[in-house]
Amino acid sequence: MRPKLGQHFLADESVLAFEAECANGAGKSVLEIGAGDGRLTAKLLSAGAGHITAVEIDPKLAKALRMKFQRQKRVRVIEQDFLEFEAGRPFNCIVGNIPYYITSSALLKLSRMDFEKAVICIQKEVAERLVSKPGTRNYGRLSVFAQLSFRIEILALVERGSFVPAPKVDSCIISLEKTGFTLDSSTEKAIGALFSHKKKSLRNAVVDARSELFGSTDKSSALRIAQTLKYAGRKVFSLSPQEILATASQLV
Repeated sequence: MRPKLGQHFLADESVLAFEAECANGAGKSVLEIGAGDGRLTAKLLSAGAGHITAVEIDPKLAKALRMKFQRQKRVRVIEQDFLEFEAGRPFNCIVGNIPYYITSSALLKLSRMDFEKAVICIQKEVAERLVSKPGTRNYGRLSVFAQLSFRIEILALVERGSFVPAPKVDSCIISLEKTGFTLDSSTEKAIGALFSHKKKSLRNAVVDARSELFGSTDKSSALRIAQTLKYAGRKVFSLSPQEILATASQLV
């Protein structure tokens, strides 16, 4: 195991079976993120997956996966970082236990991929942030991005003891279905700039984030722009994803 890769293998058989069942991959093409030691891969095969593309960054694990499934024509192992993986085609479903340190990047990657449904296991705290409502403590940039990009459902809590070695936090299995909306990089950057001052009024947030938003330190110009915004007097974190999107679109 290589801790620097965030490897905590999901070992609970019932949780693995639940994750494979939720993927609903029978007869379908499945992309598995971080196949690890192949436990989830085996469950997906048992659930009738038509074909599995198993992506694994660790060379030793990738080699072991090839050996484990060498007689299984329905499994293709790719030794690569998922964040650099180019699918080249759509998948019916995507599954995986996402290392905590790449969760945000993996979600961004998923938002730009073509699939019907994703069932992934992520840190519980992150799952809660994804579904947080405006005005709540956990609501932030990631909440806005995720809710614009996906229909999200938390399916199950996965306690830390279900992993080997056990991490310091609990996890959740969530499902993602794409909304059809893709956030462009300029708008994403503007949303991030606003949420760096999320407890301030939108007016003040725009002024304070003027360098990131406009590439300028001119406070008076930023204030003039801020005062024209529909939600200028409301705090940034009280705005819905759609309100944030509309505001950011005016600023880019």
